[in-house]
Amino acid sequence: MNKRLQRLWLDNKRFFLTACLIFFGSGLIGYLQAPAMDPVVKSMMEQLKEVADRIKESGGGVFATFWTIFSNNVLSALMMMALGLFFAFFPIIGMLTNGLLLGYIIAKSSEIGISPWLVFSAGILPHGIFELPAVLFAAGIGIRLGILSLRSVGLLFAPHNQERVKNDWYDTLKQFPAAVMIVIGLLLIAGIVESSITPFILKATIGEQLQQMNLLK
Repeated sequence: MNKRLQRLWLDNKRFFLTACLIFFGSGLIGYLQAPAMDPVVKSMMEQLKEVADRIKESGGGVFATFWTIFSNNVLSALMMMALGLFFAFFPIIGMLTNGLLLGYIIAKSSEIGISPWLVFSAGILPHGIFELPAVLFAAGIGIRLGILSLRSVGLLFAPHNQERVKNDWYDTLKQFPAAVMIVIGLLLIAGIVESSITPFILKATIGEQLQQMNLLK
């Protein structure tokens, strides 16, 4: 089992790092260019508002919060993985938009006097230590599939690579179920923490100040 996990990591490490670079790069842009990002972030906030409304409609309890967050995150992650087949467009866009949103939120919190490090450590790190690796790994798998799709198209011009591309497809698809299980497992833990622990940490530290941001109004 350990060897299989090690092989899974080694085979996908560079794609995971690519997803990290896109995510944190766009996060830096979102932080440094927050005013210019207002129109872009507004549409993303509508999606977050829909999630918040679903939680309220379900009663707003811990379980309802957990299930809404968990199911939404799993669906998004699996879509990034599977739709990566379309030349990695969807996982790359997913990393760009999520990074921009994170950077924007941290920038807006800075504007009202909240330390960005406090926002990150109190509002993101508790569940993000599980959620971010899961989402980044899912995006990495999607990027790997997208690159394989591009290489498959490239066989029209370089047919001598057919055997190598075929073997890479075999290895990728063979690892796909294990990758899915790891992503879901990490998101399960993240959902539990985000619904039951993160809100208390946020409320105890910067709850009143965050209400001033009105991001979901």
